[in-house]
Amino acid sequence: MKQFLLVAIAGLALLSSCSQQPTCGNSKADFLQGYYDLINEATAGKLPMSDEGWKKYDERFRAYVEECYEQYESELSPKERRRFWARSVKYYARRYGTGMVKELEEKGDKTATKVKEEVEKIWMNAEEALKEATGKVKPEQLLKPGQAETE
Repeated sequence: MKQFLLVAIAGLALLSSCSQQPTCGNSKADFLQGYYDLINEATAGKLPMSDEGWKKYDERFRAYVEECYEQYESELSPKERRRFWARSVKYYARRYGTGMVKELEEKGDKTATKVKEEVEKIWMNAEEALKEATGKVKPEQLLKPGQAETE
């Protein structure tokens, strides 16, 4: 009976450790690298917008934006924040194509609302964020008046 109890306790401990958000990473660097890997994997796949394969990326993207970002937000530099949200816009652009703006305006979508709000804090509009994300313009050209390029 004691062995069963010990095995049961060990099993519960293992299950509870698995349910913690490992996708967020154990550090800011792990969090950012995991997020950038997700964006690179999702955008490199060249999936059509209607492909069911997006579901696996959408859920991971949602977790990073809605859950993980808040965990590390206070540790991120302004440059890291800009890069995170520029990559989010890149994801939306690849995921929704020309329907990106409509998707970001979607009422009731917590992830889209968070992306839109954070992008508006940094850039004048999502198009500017997309230009930075795709490397079509230097970041310092897109900052709001009074903002500085800082690490």
